[in-house]
Amino acid sequence: MSIKFRKSAIRFLVNQAIEVEGDEETIPITEIVQSQEAWENYRSGNDKGISSKDLKRKLLG
Repeated sequence: MSIKFRKSAIRFLVNQAIEVEGDEETIPITEIVQSQEAWENYRSGNDKGISSKDLKRKLLG
């Protein structure tokens, strides 16, 4: 597969969206990919997340 073809395929995928069954919301494929990567990083131990103290500070200011 050539690099030019891969870039074209990636551009196509990035512009796709997924409709969630039972919901009218459409989620862009980029958000799904980011979510999946974050989950895999967390499960593998590569991302420890943030402490509850930091989360409270982030959410509550």
